[in-house]
Amino acid sequence: MKQMFYRTLTAALFMGAAMPATAATITGTHNGLTFTATNSIVGTTSTATVAGGGNPAFFANASRYNGTVALIMAYSNGDRFICSGSLMADRQSILTAGHCVSGGAGTANPVSTTAYFYNGTDPDYVITGAQSTAIAVSDYFVNAGYRGEVIDQNDIAVLRLSQAAPLFATSYELYTGNASGQNFNVTGVGARSDGGGLVGDNLGTGRKRQGDNLFDFALGDEGIDGGLDFLGENGAEIDNVLLSDFDNGLDDNDASCIITGAVGVTSTRYCNLGRGAMEAMTAGGDSGGASFIDGKVAAITSFGLSFGSGFGDIDDDLNSTFGEFGGYVSTAYHANWINSVLAVPEPGTWALMLTGFGMTGIALRRSRRRVRVVFA
Repeated sequence: MKQMFYRTLTAALFMGAAMPATAATITGTHNGLTFTATNSIVGTTSTATVAGGGNPAFFANASRYNGTVALIMAYSNGDRFICSGSLMADRQSILTAGHCVSGGAGTANPVSTTAYFYNGTDPDYVITGAQSTAIAVSDYFVNAGYRGEVIDQNDIAVLRLSQAAPLFATSYELYTGNASGQNFNVTGVGARSDGGGLVGDNLGTGRKRQGDNLFDFALGDEGIDGGLDFLGENGAEIDNVLLSDFDNGLDDNDASCIITGAVGVTSTRYCNLGRGAMEAMTAGGDSGGASFIDGKVAAITSFGLSFGSGFGDIDDDLNSTFGEFGGYVSTAYHANWINSVLAVPEPGTWALMLTGFGMTGIALRRSRRRVRVVFA
């Protein structure tokens, strides 16, 4: 039996070429539970292209998704990686995951980042193509509480664009209620599947998809009673991390029910069989994408998690199949921080801005970049 957590910066399908990617992964065992996680829309059925038999229900070509962007991060070794992001109400900021642009401690590390907006309706269009509007990121605001761990409630960042987003792009407000136990719709440009949850993520990134799920619980919910505290690593804060399992309508794969029972939760409040045909799961490249409640951003995609086939997963791989978990960072918890960042005026000379306390281990070429600390 293998348990896995995952957070993955997926290699970008950039100009037709995929660069190699590495994933930050943690594994562990606690009282007989083995887990694996890594940083990270696979539907119940195919999310492939039209020609590949993809289910149109999962296409994200409606105008309400025009504010979902692809982010391409370029690094000094030539690698390019892809994440997802969402346009905020100021129309010049993108909300995404901290791990997309930072290794922790509030530092930003790509050489450059570009956001791609697409106004078309072709579900098979690769969003980083020539028909998209590409805007460079000028400033990075990484939450200084982010420690670089796979499971971390502070895995969140705001990216300032070098110019305002195109007029066609939808901007989003923040959901500030309690998301735990709520239905949501998730979107991103991550890996897809030609077989849905039975197969997992086996197709490339760059095409926008969406689907539904339920935030089963937050790790710090009173009903969990600390039973999953062992998922925290190296002092990372995790109470406000939201989890949703990938249900197929079968009790045997109801991971939320199985795992909470395994850690001593006697209530069946965390047992449910999902959202039906529109149930979806995130995959690599969806990191930083939005989860919407009532059209507002309630969370951003952070990681994937599996406890193996003995605890709901249909296989022993962390691959976005039925019985795995998606992990998300609550925007309600970070609303004050996000709004404070949006209120920071456009800098005239600074190439990089980081917010919060505890900046340590900053590895930057100071002759090329300067750092401004903004206390939120």
